[in-house]
Amino acid sequence: MTKRIVIAAAGSRKTTSLIEESILDLNLRALSLTYTIENYNEIRLCLTKKCGVIPGNIEVMTWYSFLLRECVRPYQNYVYDKKRIDSICFIEGQSTKFIPKANAEKYFFYKGNKIFTDKIAEFACRCNELSEGLVIRRLEAIYNKILIDEVQDLAGYDFDVLEMLLRSKINIYIVGDCRQSTYFTNCSPKNKQFKGQNIVNLFKAWEKLKLCSIVEKTECYRCNQYICDFADRLYPDMAKTISQNSFITGHDGIFIVKGDGIYDYYTKYHPIVLRDSKRTDTLGLSSINFGVSKGKSYDRVLIFPNGPIKEYLKNGDPSQLKPKTKSGFYVALTRARYSVAFAYDGKSCFDEIINEYIRY
Repeated sequence: MTKRIVIAAAGSRKTTSLIEESILDLNLRALSLTYTIENYNEIRLCLTKKCGVIPGNIEVMTWYSFLLRECVRPYQNYVYDKKRIDSICFIEGQSTKFIPKANAEKYFFYKGNKIFTDKIAEFACRCNELSEGLVIRRLEAIYNKILIDEVQDLAGYDFDVLEMLLRSKINIYIVGDCRQSTYFTNCSPKNKQFKGQNIVNLFKAWEKLKLCSIVEKTECYRCNQYICDFADRLYPDMAKTISQNSFITGHDGIFIVKGDGIYDYYTKYHPIVLRDSKRTDTLGLSSINFGVSKGKSYDRVLIFPNGPIKEYLKNGDPSQLKPKTKSGFYVALTRARYSVAFAYDGKSCFDEIINEYIRY
C-alpha cells in the first residue's frame, strides 16, 4: 500500500496534485477529503474542469461529513445507543471540559443528538476501538484510496483518525502546508504538541514507524522569487521555495508605501488589500482578511500590517510572532504573483530587499 504525506509550499499546486492523484486509475474507488467548504467546492470544481464531470468512482466530502457519515453513524451503538446522532454542534472553543467520558450523552453531545466538533473524531476512535476495528474494516471495503487536502487544518483526535487510516490497507495521499495553519477543525487539547507548524514532527514520527513516506514540494508556480524569499524568512528551518514564475512586469518584488502615497499606489497598481482582521485600519479601502484569502491568487497585494507584523518589519525576528499571526502573514504574502506592498511608515530592517514606492 502507498502512504504518502506531501508537504508543499504555497503556490505549489497542492490541490492540483491531489486531483491528479485521484484520477490516476478510474477503476479504483477514491475519497477526497478537506476541512473547509471553500476547498471542498474547489476540489469539485477542479475535478469537473479536468474530467467534464466528477467521475463516478470519486467521492468528495468535508472532514466533518466523513467522520459523521463514514466513521460515527455506522457503529455509534458501540458507544451511544439512546438516539441516532442527527448532526454536528459547531463550537469555537472546548465543549465539555469537566464531564467524565463515562457519561457519553453529556460528554459527546449537545441535547443528546448533536455531537460536538471537538468530540466527533474522539467518538470515531472509540467506535473503532469498541467494535474491534469495524470502522476501518468498513472503509477498507469501500475505498481503495483516501486523499486528504489541507492536512494542517486538522487538530486533536483528528490525528488519531489519520494514524488509523495510515495503519489500514487503504492507499493514503495527504497534502498540506504547515505554514498555512490559519484555521483548525477543533480546539481539543489532545495532541496539541502537533498542532499547526509542529504537525511536521508527527509526520516524521509516523515515517520512522514506516507508516508513511514524506515528500517535500518546494516549487512555487504563483509567486516570483522575491516574494518566495521574503516569505521563507518566516520559517527559516524549512526548505527554501523555488519560484517557477519568472515573468517580469516592471513592478516586481517587495515594497514599502508611506501613508501619503497609499491612495496613489492603490490607484496605479490596483492591488488586493489584505489585513489581519477587521480591527486593522485600511483607510477606507476595500479589503479582505488574511485567512479568507487562503487558496487565492492575485497579481498584487497591499498589506496593512497589524502591530506584531510592524514589529517584524522593524526587527526581522519571526520567533516573536505568534504561530497564528505568522501563518496568516505567510498566507497573505504568498497570494501575490508579482508584488507585495506594505502600507507602513516605520523603519524596516529589510532595506536590502524592500523597495520604497516613489510617486512619479
